[in-house]
Amino acid sequence: MAARGRQRTVIALSGGVIAGIFAGIVASLYGLLSQVAQGRDPWGVFKWASAPFLHERAFAPGFDAGAVVLGILLHFAVSIGWGALFGLLVFGANVFRTLVFGAAYGVIVWFVMYRFVLPAVGLGAVAERVPVGPAILEHVVFGLALAVGFLPFQRRAPMV
Repeated sequence: MAARGRQRTVIALSGGVIAGIFAGIVASLYGLLSQVAQGRDPWGVFKWASAPFLHERAFAPGFDAGAVVLGILLHFAVSIGWGALFGLLVFGANVFRTLVFGAAYGVIVWFVMYRFVLPAVGLGAVAERVPVGPAILEHVVFGLALAVGFLPFQRRAPMV
């Protein structure tokens, strides 16, 4: 029985990690397209996550290889962490519940990141300047991508 529990945990975690990578890619592309559509610097999408370490350098316009690489690494580390937790929480649910929870999870991720994590790393003022609606939408997209990315790892369960 314990071996079955460990197997479920391994599947949930590994599936969550892979789903987190997928959702990180989707969120990055969404952010990139959003920035380009608004005529803003597209490099910001890749640099902003480096702000706790590089401070203002992460918000400077234009390409900065160090900030881009660090930002991407940190963005995916956070996406993987949220994905692993998602996998543990949703493993065993059916497709419908996985997708609905994914959308709700995106809102939860936004709330925790903007209300707790970003202020804790000295970016509270930055988080307050971001319009709430677009930030939530971006995180719902992340949550849905997480759910879709996790479906291949989901235990087979009947629809509602």
